Amino acid sequence: MKINRLVSMLLAVAMVFSMFVVVASAEGPAFSDIKGHWAEEIINDWASRKVVNGYPDGTFKPDNFITRAEFAQVVKNLLALTAKADKDFSDVAKDAWYYDAVMCVAKAGIMVGDAGKFRPDDYITREEAFTAFARIVFGVGEDELPVDLSMFKDGNEVSDWAKDRVSALVREGIVRGMPDGKIHPKDNITRAEFLALLSQTKDADHNHYFVAEDGSCSICQRSEEQTLKFYLGVASGETKVELSVYNDYSAYLTVPAKAVDASNVSITVRMQNVASLGVTGAREHSISIADTGLTGNPNLGEWLSNAFTFESGYVKATIDGEKCLYKITGDQNKEMATLRASSDDICATRDAWQTLTKFVTTSTQSKSDSYILIVNGSSLRIGTELLGFEGAEDLKLDNFNDVAALIKNVKDHVKLETAEAGEWQIEAVLKAGTTLAVSNSIAVLDKDATIKVNGLSAESLATLLSDARAAGSTYELAALLVKAVNEVIGAVNGTTESAPVEVEISFAK
Repeated sequence: MKINRLVSMLLAVAMVFSMFVVVASAEGPAFSDIKGHWAEEIINDWASRKVVNGYPDGTFKPDNFITRAEFAQVVKNLLALTAKADKDFSDVAKDAWYYDAVMCVAKAGIMVGDAGKFRPDDYITREEAFTAFARIVFGVGEDELPVDLSMFKDGNEVSDWAKDRVSALVREGIVRGMPDGKIHPKDNITRAEFLALLSQTKDADHNHYFVAEDGSCSICQRSEEQTLKFYLGVASGETKVELSVYNDYSAYLTVPAKAVDASNVSITVRMQNVASLGVTGAREHSISIADTGLTGNPNLGEWLSNAFTFESGYVKATIDGEKCLYKITGDQNKEMATLRASSDDICATRDAWQTLTKFVTTSTQSKSDSYILIVNGSSLRIGTELLGFEGAEDLKLDNFNDVAALIKNVKDHVKLETAEAGEWQIEAVLKAGTTLAVSNSIAVLDKDATIKVNGLSAESLATLLSDARAAGSTYELAALLVKAVNEVIGAVNGTTESAPVEVEISFAK
């Protein structure tokens, strides 16, 4: 993926004076004062990657200290942060060259200031730098496995507010201390030390930020494929509809504009390195359906027409109080529609989704299998149409190879009733115990979850729900379900940041 950066002339000039700037050329500059310096290779590496530059006279001054404002600017550049905090610091003027950078790192929770001040001109201390980078690598929460810092001669000098973050870096081997057995938390950090610290994060299990021009993580340069988290592919021959989710919480949906033989399809689900769900490595499960009952040859360009005309829209999600905002963009390609969902504030998005996993228990199963278990009492209301799940036992969707039996199983477990319209257009309830299994991994919902949606066309979706219940053939049912997806895509298109589609997920207390 590519993220375009529009840098104004004023900001460019200001960053020159700040002595830490984004490099405009494809190659890093040659500095006149780093030959033989212990950090020579590290400095050249980050300069060549367009993260930092030196002084106008061609020097880098590796042993100079960095101010908090300069540090904030480099972090903003590195992570391509754009979302700004809605509060101001009394010592940060709105016309200051570093104003945007300070507001961005504050919004991300990476540097938060103290007592309403940011102290932009102060040199950043080592413990402040450690804390900021730990927040980048591990998030803004508390460290659950603290390390005893008394292993360092001056470990007791680490401020209370920095201990859990410094502890996390020590545990991961990012902070190892100096030859004198100390970590010097109150000392200022030099420009060379700063880049050395940044280099240490490459090998840590960090959140990957895909902001480099070549689509790689700006910290470790790993590719998207290496950091894929979830993949769903539905294929007919060589034609595939694919959904991919990455570790920066971006998602891609690709749809080819082709007629497909829908009578034979294969479904592939893959998860890899999803620590919050206990998945290490890659786990994949595939299903081949030799007879779907779909005798027609639908043209995906027509069935999902809204994907091919999609321009942009916004979806705001609130998960147990944590908020994140996604921007959805389309590429207007007539042959292959690609919808990309991304968030400018990766830290807030990470916190929101990781909140979701707090209410999920994970385990493993011996055989590779995929299924969905919907517990009785779950429901889905769209407008005034209420779909309830009831049966002699919970609904288990696992017979994907027998589509006719699968559909009968669903119809036997659901009932459609009329209900009063609520404040939210769509409201779904998933009862505790609802389960998703992918390959050897199982995730079980611990508490009842309520999912609410506003901003879609509830009336048309409710009609589709009724039509699906009365569908006379598998082909009709599939067409209606795809039409529902197309309706959702069309409803999101054209929404704005101030008036997005809203999704709220809450859990029983």
